[in-house]
Amino acid sequence: MTEYRRYQGKSYMVCTGDAAGEGYEYPMLAENRILGLLPFRMSNADQKRQLWYDISGRQALEDWMKLKRADSVFLKKFMTALAETIVQAGEFLLCEDKISLLPERIFVDLEERDISFCYMPSEQTVFSDSLRTFMEYYLSHMNHGDRSGVQRCYAVYEKCQQAHVPMEELLEILYEEENGEPAQPCVQPEEEKAYRTPEKEIKLPKLPGVSKERRKKRRFAEILRSGGLFFPEKKNKRRRADFYEPKEYPESQTSQTVFLGSETDRLLGELKYEGDETGTNLSITTDVFLIGSRQGEVNGVIRDETISRIHARITREEDCFYLEDLNSTNGTYRNGELLNYREKVRLEKNDRITFAKVCYRFV
Repeated sequence: MTEYRRYQGKSYMVCTGDAAGEGYEYPMLAENRILGLLPFRMSNADQKRQLWYDISGRQALEDWMKLKRADSVFLKKFMTALAETIVQAGEFLLCEDKISLLPERIFVDLEERDISFCYMPSEQTVFSDSLRTFMEYYLSHMNHGDRSGVQRCYAVYEKCQQAHVPMEELLEILYEEENGEPAQPCVQPEEEKAYRTPEKEIKLPKLPGVSKERRKKRRFAEILRSGGLFFPEKKNKRRRADFYEPKEYPESQTSQTVFLGSETDRLLGELKYEGDETGTNLSITTDVFLIGSRQGEVNGVIRDETISRIHARITREEDCFYLEDLNSTNGTYRNGELLNYREKVRLEKNDRITFAKVCYRFV
């Protein structure tokens, strides 16, 4: 079972399963920060084990692709990130078959476009099967405007039909230029290599000798390190506001202004600004209405430092309106209640909607 929760200013994906079986993977993942894998906390209660994956500031790939249709450029970055993650996981003797490739368990950082994966110790599928299923999903959701890019993506899909396809061959297809010559991988200075020392000392369990496949992964790791098949980190990234927890105000202090049309039950589909500072009302004019701080990426712009780039979404279905938080940094509230990520609530007349600290009344 998977659910989403907010706790102490962070957002988590909580996966619950049976607590039976204690493998070395649980303490390995809990005690080490592994590049490419989402960190998690573990708890046991009532014969159940809960894994709390920290997804703060990220969106599931499934949701991200609804906002921006992916292309061959993004697939190149995805496959590069996946290859690097497999190598990093291998350094900790973690199996690639337990890296989930479900779109709802792959997370994208909206600021940096970093891609992170979930390692599921209690679940295991054949990696080649998971990759083939993922490519089927990707092709059905990608942008088909770039013909040459689409051809490369389909070439990757055809290669995935083979059993045990090496990641190196998929990367060769995606890094190939239109003239047929291989593209030169982006190489960073030594001190800026993507492979950084983990935050904590590696704690490997005492296990038998290294297998042939394990040695192969080590060779691929050295290829990646020397060739630099990764994307350069962005510089001068914009500072985000600290987490803001909106205060609860007594009813006597809230605005009692009666808006036009509030005397009827008919929804106008508008967010009326409630604040002392300069602000504007937002009219919901599309079936999918995005709210955030980044001009050009959302329908309704709120100019406040506590608002995330793409903060929330309001969808209109027939005569009903629904509100969702898109895993924003400072949260979305309806009538003082904090919404969890991927929680969809129906809006009623005169609901008080708060994006971080900016308040509106829905009419």
